[in-house]
Amino acid sequence: MEWLSETNFGKRSPKPLQLWDLSLSFGQTLISSSPTRLLDFRPPADRFSMRPNTGSSLDEWTTYIQSIHFRSIDLSLDRPRRVLHRMRLPRPSTVIVVGGTNGKGTTVRLLETVYRSAGYSVGCYTSPHLVSYTERVRLNDEDVKAAALCRAFSAVDMARQEIPLTYFEFGTLAAFKLMADSNIQVAILEVGMGGRLDAVNLMSADLAVITSVELDHQAWLGTTRERIGAEKAGIFRYQSKAVVADPNPPKSVKERLKQLRCDALISGEDYTLKSEPGSGWSWAPSTPRADDWALKKGTDLPQSWILGSCSAVRAANLSGALACLYHLSDRLVVKQKHVNAIFSAALPGRRERIDGAIPIWLDVAHNPHAVAGLRDELTVEPVTGVTRAVFAMLADKDVEACVELLQGVVDEWSLCSLEDDRALSIAALEARMPRGCVVRHSAGVKPWEVFSEVISNSKPGDRVVAFGSFYLVGDILESLRTGVTS
Repeated sequence: MEWLSETNFGKRSPKPLQLWDLSLSFGQTLISSSPTRLLDFRPPADRFSMRPNTGSSLDEWTTYIQSIHFRSIDLSLDRPRRVLHRMRLPRPSTVIVVGGTNGKGTTVRLLETVYRSAGYSVGCYTSPHLVSYTERVRLNDEDVKAAALCRAFSAVDMARQEIPLTYFEFGTLAAFKLMADSNIQVAILEVGMGGRLDAVNLMSADLAVITSVELDHQAWLGTTRERIGAEKAGIFRYQSKAVVADPNPPKSVKERLKQLRCDALISGEDYTLKSEPGSGWSWAPSTPRADDWALKKGTDLPQSWILGSCSAVRAANLSGALACLYHLSDRLVVKQKHVNAIFSAALPGRRERIDGAIPIWLDVAHNPHAVAGLRDELTVEPVTGVTRAVFAMLADKDVEACVELLQGVVDEWSLCSLEDDRALSIAALEARMPRGCVVRHSAGVKPWEVFSEVISNSKPGDRVVAFGSFYLVGDILESLRTGVTS
């Protein structure tokens, strides 16, 4: 079998072209599955002289792939689909596509941890990265090696020839190539943005997951949860399995499931997540799902789980991952001892706590829903001293709402600047801070400079929370790992 969705759809339906169109066109003009016209882009005449060679570094390759398309984002699948056709890659036996606003990366890590514990060969693709591009592709618990990634980039570049690809599209096809070369059994792919027109959606999912639907990237996806949900529901496939972990999914998501006759598990309908006094959160399938799963052979999975005391966001992520594991247990057998590994799984930069004399929290949260989850975590573990925030955001984010959520939790704010054209300057960020916020000015401007100064001004009993952007958390993590701030 191959990665391409059209080929897979042809084996599921006597009308493969119609189903391909249906799977990618919700709410907008149908996208034809016939050969597509190359968009009117013209690469430089000396493109091949600029192309990195086999001895080029990863930095040289990433610089190059950012230069071959005049847009950083181009939500269309015609171009990357043509390149993927040319690559003719074998397909892993099971593909899981994870979409949603928040919790995607965490869900990928949770599933990866369990399936690796069960002995499966697992490949993961996530974005963006924090420190190194190699974080985006994991093969059997390890980040891909830079040399292997460069070889995959070279293969994509040779296949694309005259076709321009965005940075994300190029990286996605390289991830497909790496997984194909590694004979991965289970591919777990995180959608970059949206779903319907995201390059990851070139791959037909055996199980498609929507973790949550919230307001983010409105300029691209729409300004309402219904519109955003419609875009994210584009990852569903005809008569395939799906999990919706959002406890209040938009109607557009549920309508899409019905249209495609998906075998879906929906939070609150097919499984329940409850908070129990004294014992924390619990998870269980709803009847008749419980009876269905009890009949499955080769597994000893219990009919309920005690998740323990944790934040609502953590519980929701665990809940959605458990639903995925149960839903795929007919083709990916896991036992209770394997699933137990899920409770120790963690992802850097996602409400990550670094213990010490001054506790440090790092979180990539950059929209109100994610920041509310961070607030819940901080509230569960109060401190006796001062809570100081190191904060930065991109210009298209809801700064006011995010900061307002942490009023009463954060005592002092230290702002920093990000090395991205879309980032707010410190002055612009300060102008958007709600009234009543105590803003401390630092000598430095970069995240690690501001963070280092805040740490030096803190004492035992205080805590430091750095959040608001992948760029911010990545810069600080890199500094901590290399000892720059010590």
